[in-house]
Amino acid sequence: MDIKLSKITAAFLIAQISLLADNTQLEDLEVVSSAFDTQVKSVSSKQLEEQQASDVKDILKSLPSVIVDGNARYGQRVYVRGLEDKYGNITVDGAKLGGQLFHHSGDQTIDASLLKITSVELGPNSALSGSGVINSSFVYETKDPSDFLKEGEKLGGKVTLGYQSGYERKSGTVAVFGKINEKIEFVGIGTIAEDGTLHLGNGDKINSKESKLESGLAKLVFKPNDYNTFKLSFNKYKDGGNRQLTGEKIGTDLNDNDYNSISRDTLTLKYNYTPDSELINFEAKVYTNKQYLTREATTGTDTTSGLTYTEPQREYINSSMGYDFRNSSLMGIHKITYGTDYTHEKQEIEADSLRVYSDSSTLDLNFDGGETKDYGLYLEDEMAFDKLTLTLGARYDHYKLGGIYSGVFNHLSPKMKVKYQATDKLTLKAGYGHIFKGPALSETMLLSSTAVQSSDTKAQIGNNFELGFDYSLTNALNADDSIFGFNIYRYNVDNYSTLTRNSALESQSDVVIWGTETMFSYTKGKLGFNASHTYTDGSQKDLATGINYDPQTAKIHVFKVGANYKLTNEFKVNYSAEYVPGNSWLNYSSRSGLVTKYDRKTYSVHDINFTYNPNSMKNTTFNFGIGNIFDKSYVRHSAFLAQSSTTDKSYEVGRNFKFQISYRF
Repeated sequence: MDIKLSKITAAFLIAQISLLADNTQLEDLEVVSSAFDTQVKSVSSKQLEEQQASDVKDILKSLPSVIVDGNARYGQRVYVRGLEDKYGNITVDGAKLGGQLFHHSGDQTIDASLLKITSVELGPNSALSGSGVINSSFVYETKDPSDFLKEGEKLGGKVTLGYQSGYERKSGTVAVFGKINEKIEFVGIGTIAEDGTLHLGNGDKINSKESKLESGLAKLVFKPNDYNTFKLSFNKYKDGGNRQLTGEKIGTDLNDNDYNSISRDTLTLKYNYTPDSELINFEAKVYTNKQYLTREATTGTDTTSGLTYTEPQREYINSSMGYDFRNSSLMGIHKITYGTDYTHEKQEIEADSLRVYSDSSTLDLNFDGGETKDYGLYLEDEMAFDKLTLTLGARYDHYKLGGIYSGVFNHLSPKMKVKYQATDKLTLKAGYGHIFKGPALSETMLLSSTAVQSSDTKAQIGNNFELGFDYSLTNALNADDSIFGFNIYRYNVDNYSTLTRNSALESQSDVVIWGTETMFSYTKGKLGFNASHTYTDGSQKDLATGINYDPQTAKIHVFKVGANYKLTNEFKVNYSAEYVPGNSWLNYSSRSGLVTKYDRKTYSVHDINFTYNPNSMKNTTFNFGIGNIFDKSYVRHSAFLAQSSTTDKSYEVGRNFKFQISYRF
C-alpha cells in the first residue's frame, strides 16, 4: 500500500509540475549549480595529489553525507546517507564492483594514484545510475594518457615517492605515457605502498595489520577520427600481508598471522560515437571484474570432531561481467537517454587441493555458490523549460538468482527530479526514486555447502523523497563563485537484508532513514573554502521479533570544513577539519534479543597539507602534510564497536606526518 500511495503521489506531483512548466516565460537566468556537485568537483586528481591521498578514506572524507571509518586500508568501510556503500552502485571505468568478500573488511579496492574523476550521486532518483541503487552511486574513472601529455609531447613519465609516519607507509608510483601517432595514445601506471606499524591516536602501536599494496593500470586510447573513441584498460589491485584477517577490528602489537590479501582484476572496453547529430551520442561499456580474498595454506582444529587438519591456499571469489549500452538524443527541449545493461555476478571458492585431517580423511573445499543475472532497460527524459528542468525516468529490471539459489524478480522503478529557477539566484529542487534491489549474494568467505535458501526470499524495495534548494552567493559575497545549499531526505527499505552471515538470503528488517545536508562553498582568486553539516537519523524494525531500534548511523551530526589558499605561484596550503558531537543510540543484538543504549564520544580532527612547485625545478613538486595535527584519540561513530563503553574498538591513526616528491620527465 505504501508503494502504491508513493507512486500516486509522484504522478500527482508530475501533473502539477507540467502545469507550472506550461506557464513559464523565457528569461535570461543565471543557472545555479548544485552545492553538492560543487563539493564533489573539489575531489579532483590534482587535489588528491596535493593531499597525498592513498586510500578510499582520503578520496571521500571531504564529501557531505559520506563517512569512511577504519585505520588499515583493507578495513575501511564507507557509509552514505546512513547505509553502507554496498547499497549503492560502484563502478571503475564502467565496471561494476559487487558482492562482499568478508564482513570485517572493506570492499572499495580503489587506488587514489590512478584516479582522474570521482563522481558521487546521492539517492536513487536517476534511471541512469545502474541497478540496485538505494543510497548512492560512485563513479571512479582512471587517468587517460591525455591527462599527462603536454601539447606536442610524444613520450613522458612521472615518478612519485612518499612516506607517511602514522602508517609507516613507504610508497612509490611510476607513470609512463605517450602518443604512438595522432590516433593512438597509451599510459601505464604502477604503484607499490608498504604499511608497517600503525601508530594510533590512543598511543597503541599495531603490528598485526602490516600490508603491501601493488596496483597498476594499463590503458590504450584509439581515436580513428573525431566521431569515434575506443578505450581499453586493465586495472589490477592487490593489498596483502601477514596480517589479521579482520581489518576493521582492533589490532595487536604482535604479528604472527598467516598471509591474506584482497585483490581485484578489472578489464574494460569503452566506445563512444559522437557524430554531428543531436540525435546520436552513443556510449558502450563492456567489462569483466574479479574481486577475491586469498588465504595461504594453514593448519587448524575442527571444533566439532577435535581433529587437526592442514588445508591448502584458498581463494574466495566474487566475479562479475556485463555491459551498458546507451544513447542520448536532443529533441527540442528534451534530452532523452535510453539504454540497456546487464550484470552477471558469481561467487565461488577455489582451493589448490583437499583439506586433510589427522585421521587421513579429506574434504574438498572447492565450492560454487550463488549467481545473479540482472537485465535492465532504462529511459530518462530531461526537459528544459524556461525556469523549470523536469527529469522523468524509469528503470525495468529482470533479476534472476542462480547457482545454489533460485528465484525471479521483475520490477519497474519510476524516477523523478525537479529543478525550478525561482529567481536568478535561487533554485528549488525535489526528487523521488523508487527503490528496487534484488536479493544480493551473501558474503563469500563464510559460504558453505550447508547453505539453505529461505523459502521467502524477497527483493528490497522502498521509496526515496527529497527536497532542497541552492542559492548563489557569488554576487552577494563578491566571489568568483559561491553557493549555499540545503537538502532534506527520507527513504525506506522494506525487506532490508545484510550480506553478513546471511547465506539463506533472509530479509531481516524494515528500515527508515532520514537526514539533512547543509553545504556552502566559496572561491575568490587564490582562496577556496567549503563547509558542510549533515545529520542522519532513522528507525529499524526486526522482522523476526518486531523490536524497534536505531540504525548504527542514527543520531550522528557531522561538521566538515576545508580551505585552500595559493600563497604564491610556487606555494599552496590545504586545510581540512571534521567535528562530530557525542550522541546516544539504541543498539539491537539479534543474538541476545536485547536493545541497549550506548554512548559515542565527541571528537574533532584537523589536517593540513602544503604543496611547493619551485620555479627553479619546474618538473618537480614537493608535498608535505600533517594528518590529525593534534594527535587526537578517536573512533568514528560508524566504526566497529564505536560505543564508548568498550575499549575493544579500532581507533584511528594518530598524528601522521606525510612527505611526497614528484618528478616529471
